[in-house]
Amino acid sequence: MKIIYKLSLLLSMILLAGLSSVSVSAQQGPEKTILTTQDRTLTVYPIPANSRVNIRLSAALRQVVDKVEIVNLIGRKLTEQVIIDKNTTEITFNDLGDFPEGIYMVIARDNAGKIIQSSKMVINR
Repeated sequence: MKIIYKLSLLLSMILLAGLSSVSVSAQQGPEKTILTTQDRTLTVYPIPANSRVNIRLSAALRQVVDKVEIVNLIGRKLTEQVIIDKNTTEITFNDLGDFPEGIYMVIARDNAGKIIQSSKMVINR
């Protein structure tokens, strides 16, 4: 259990370092223009999951996400759902009963395959 906790902590630190919001400022004459990234939130619940998990996408994230994937800690994609309707707020994965207990990542990707946002998910029975 200590190893899982340490891996979880390490993975969380890596994600926080890589996915933090970026602020850029530009000087235009006497005015100062600030460009910031929008709030792109990916919420995974319940934690821990059993055989089903729900994923809520923020409004800003919905506009750029093309698909949502569940991958294991070594990066192997286990399942995915393609987003057809950009107004979709909730995504449900019902087929988690075959996955072993452990820590997984939920990854939101754009149409070019770039990772837009990610979150940790735990399966515990």
